[in-house]
Amino acid sequence: MGVDYLDENLNIFLSEIIDQAVNGMLITDPKKPDNPIIYANKSFYKMFDYTKDEVLGRNCRFLQTTNREHKAIDEIREAIKEQKAITTIVKNQKKNGEIVHCELTITPIFDKNNVLQFFLGIQKDVTREVEITDKMNTAQRLANIGNWEYDIMNNNLFWSDQIYKIFEIDKSNFEPSYENFLNVIHPDDKEMVNNAYLNSLKTRKSYSIQHRLKMKDGRIKYVEEKCDNYFDKDGNPYKSVGTVQDISQIKEIEYELKRTISLFENYKVAMDKSSIVSKSDLTEKITYVNENLCKISGYTKEELIGKPHSIIRHPDNPKSIFKEMWTTIKSKKVWKKTLKNITKNGDYYWVDITIVPILDDKNEIIEYIGIRHDVTKTIEQQEKLDSIVNTDILTNLGNRYKLINDINKSTKPALAIINIDRFSEVNDFYGYIIGDEILKKFAEKLNFIKGSNCCNLYRLHSDEFVIFYEDINPDLFLEKIESINAQLKKENFYIDNEDFINLNFTMGISFEQRDRILNTATMTIKIAKQQNEDILVYKDEISLDKEYENNIKWTKSIKDAIEKDNILAVYQPIINNQTLKAEKYEALVRIRKEDKLISPYFFLEISKKTKFYNQITKIMIEKTIEKFKNLEYNFSINLTIEDILNNEIKEFIYKILSDSQIGKKIVFEIVESESIENFEIVLKFIKKVKSFGCRIAIDDFGTGYSNFEYLLKLKADYIKIDGSLIKNIDKDILSEKVCKNIVNFAKDLGMKTIAEFVENESILKKVQELGIDYSQGYLFSAPLENLKNI
Repeated sequence: MGVDYLDENLNIFLSEIIDQAVNGMLITDPKKPDNPIIYANKSFYKMFDYTKDEVLGRNCRFLQTTNREHKAIDEIREAIKEQKAITTIVKNQKKNGEIVHCELTITPIFDKNNVLQFFLGIQKDVTREVEITDKMNTAQRLANIGNWEYDIMNNNLFWSDQIYKIFEIDKSNFEPSYENFLNVIHPDDKEMVNNAYLNSLKTRKSYSIQHRLKMKDGRIKYVEEKCDNYFDKDGNPYKSVGTVQDISQIKEIEYELKRTISLFENYKVAMDKSSIVSKSDLTEKITYVNENLCKISGYTKEELIGKPHSIIRHPDNPKSIFKEMWTTIKSKKVWKKTLKNITKNGDYYWVDITIVPILDDKNEIIEYIGIRHDVTKTIEQQEKLDSIVNTDILTNLGNRYKLINDINKSTKPALAIINIDRFSEVNDFYGYIIGDEILKKFAEKLNFIKGSNCCNLYRLHSDEFVIFYEDINPDLFLEKIESINAQLKKENFYIDNEDFINLNFTMGISFEQRDRILNTATMTIKIAKQQNEDILVYKDEISLDKEYENNIKWTKSIKDAIEKDNILAVYQPIINNQTLKAEKYEALVRIRKEDKLISPYFFLEISKKTKFYNQITKIMIEKTIEKFKNLEYNFSINLTIEDILNNEIKEFIYKILSDSQIGKKIVFEIVESESIENFEIVLKFIKKVKSFGCRIAIDDFGTGYSNFEYLLKLKADYIKIDGSLIKNIDKDILSEKVCKNIVNFAKDLGMKTIAEFVENESILKKVQELGIDYSQGYLFSAPLENLKNI
């Protein structure tokens, strides 16, 4: 039986009962060193798989796991030390290392003199219960849910560990009770929770309620509490059990979801109010349209739903656009375009459209949404501006800018320049008003003569016109030109319906490539006049000996002028139209030759073909800055696009601006070219000189390319309106309208305007009426070398 170590007076019958007990039992002797085991029953040996010889005489600690620092061990040590009974859960291990969770009860045994004799230990295997409890705790932790049980009769409340974590309460410093539970609830929710519990007792129904907890640091948590009640046979409640789950994250997700849905609804309302919206399914059928689409198209929703979008597409749209559209959106990409649509009654409107493929959670397209904005007014305004930009205001024919664009689009071009011989004499004899009338009548007759021929007519400048075919056989083109020339020679051009004059013409023809056709036709006109030919076709063999001879002469003159310091600047005042006082001056280049000042018309283009052009530019800049550095006036210096693209000139300008420190007085006038390439280089130059305080003017605006888009990009400070518009502004309504548009455009962008070629009081008055800020012209002064003479 293993009772050798027992006191002889121990009752043998009691020993037999202990030996047969279900739970493991052992007795230790605290009177002996290390409190050894002196007895263990059969259930103990079975529980831990040890033999009697392996157990008796050893301290109980051999059963414990290697980690003996946990709370239960500390409690046992303290109880043995104080000779008190204790019940706790310990983690022991079998001989093979397998863990056994035991409910251990230690009871001290005293003799009749109250002297400690033994410790009786009873070990109940609770491994199954502990594992279940651990799993439940893990589940509660993962679900952030805890359980509680309330003994109503004794006001004893049990909380699982997870509830303490949810409520963020230290278990060792808190006594669970119903009242203490209510105290941790958010003050605004306390009454609601209490009423819910009391009502469940009254109605004998379970309840579920969501309420808030207010943490010590002010944070708010949301929990969901569920409760069931138990009643005795008399119907009195004696126990309540329930769960508490932390639903703060769920609430946050709900809030974000509601917020997202609210934002989405607001976006949808905003989009429906501001945009033209439709949806279509994968079969390209319309599934949704908003009111704006019905309003602009004239169709009802019923007429549109189920139909393809082709019902509102204008036939003017190329089919290739929609092929591109479907390729794009079926590849799950967004597609944008400006389209022309058609209404139910056949009218049209323009839209900027964005089509977005809508994808499901598997990244598959489920529908398409189209968002449009009505840009009809913008397109019409752009067409109007394009018409102004591309149209010669005097004759309503295409201008030089339109011609160049059409040339660039051509495949097999043919071009003829028609020059009215000695037309300057008509202007000198009859005046510019009569001269302009004759030019308009000439354009009308030319248009009439060409008839339905698919050629285009242009006024190149002054008395030069162009007939242009984008694709024509050269021999057929020559026949047409000869026919037109013969008919023009028969025409009389009447003055005041009484007098009439006959005009003679010189025609230069070219069939060269697009990049050479206009220049070669212009060259051919010069050669034809020199050779007294009515019609001349450009060929490489055309003699340019005289032109070369002239170039050599002027090259020598330019070189002499540079060496003898005869490159000089003259200055023309720019007048404030309010005060009629000179506020700034434009510097213009001249060559002094003997006692005359030679216009750049004769030498500047030739200088560009030689090494002297850069020298002339530098001399002009140096002399002008030296002239004005100590004067109170601002001044303008002309630069071409070629100057800006030339690194040598740019670096010279940057250095002289840095050295002189008078950038705030300087305005660089950029002379308009047919187009500006290398836009980034030009913008970089403008930004650089503006950093020195300089300002930018666009010269000769209103003819040539006159591109409003370029003007926006250049961020100019001044617009100089071309003299061809200003000289007729007091008589020509179209010139006035064009100028008015330019002025309004400039004012909207905060730019100042300058009128060139103000020659008389009548022009000045009209310029002032239109609100143009400054004037420049012979009414005030010719360009002069000395400011004192102005």
